[in-house]
Amino acid sequence: MKVTINQITPRKSDGQVTSVQVHFTARTEDGNINLSGNIPIENFAESIDFDAIESAVKQKVVEQIMNGEIDAE
Repeated sequence: MKVTINQITPRKSDGQVTSVQVHFTARTEDGNINLSGNIPIENFAESIDFDAIESAVKQKVVEQIMNGEIDAE
């Protein structure tokens, strides 16, 4: 079965990430069964550096604005 992760949404409590909600699609090798859904995962929330991801997103947005790729008006 091939699983594709489409989105990971952090869930916070008191400013701390407590779990992540993982949205996925899945398909059997023969293509006869397709699934989609989301599932909460608590064990990996600490191992994902959300601050680093947020910083990288901010940097990319700034770069695109500075390069004229995004209309900042």
